[in-house]
Amino acid sequence: MPAVRAVVASVVLALLVGCGSTSSPEAPKLLTRAEADARTVVPFTRGVRLDKARRIVDVTFDLPPAVPPAIPSLKIGFRLQAQEVKPLLAEAERIRDVGVPARVRLERLDGDHATSVRLMTTAPGGRSMEPLPPDGHVGKLVQGKVESGMLIEAGLYSQDVYYHMLQLADAGLLDAGRYHLTVDLLEDRPQLNDISAELIVGFQLLGK
Repeated sequence: MPAVRAVVASVVLALLVGCGSTSSPEAPKLLTRAEADARTVVPFTRGVRLDKARRIVDVTFDLPPAVPPAIPSLKIGFRLQAQEVKPLLAEAERIRDVGVPARVRLERLDGDHATSVRLMTTAPGGRSMEPLPPDGHVGKLVQGKVESGMLIEAGLYSQDVYYHMLQLADAGLLDAGRYHLTVDLLEDRPQLNDISAELIVGFQLLGK
């Protein structure tokens, strides 16, 4: 019996050692603001201010191919973050109340040729989509969402803060390739000079 107990103890010890040696993979390092601003592959973010009328984003980026069976829809919007939920939602509501008129333009690049991409927005009532005007004017921001798992892998998502996205436009299902995005704020909004936001371009997965 002592020999049997010794064998059992050895097996248990080996299992414990084995479990301890197989550590869960560490989460990808969270990018600094400078590192995030240098990223040019979806998903990506750019630090922006919402108080002055000007071009806040002018970026050429790569859209990776979809991985079946996921169906990725490309979303463009503003992301806010805070340590607490209430201040975060209060900031989002203030932005919606004040309004941030903007112009969003997205082009697919093929060598020297650029093709305009039709952008969509949520129709009044929130149950359907409608195209943005040809000039890309966005008059109203709606709540949006992008896939957090991809943001985590890209180093663009922290588990220590809360996020809220206000969607500017929905580019839908796009082919992989190279694209050019510009976002212009059309009016000054000095009421928002204390808000730090990010422009975010990411995927919402429609199917897996």
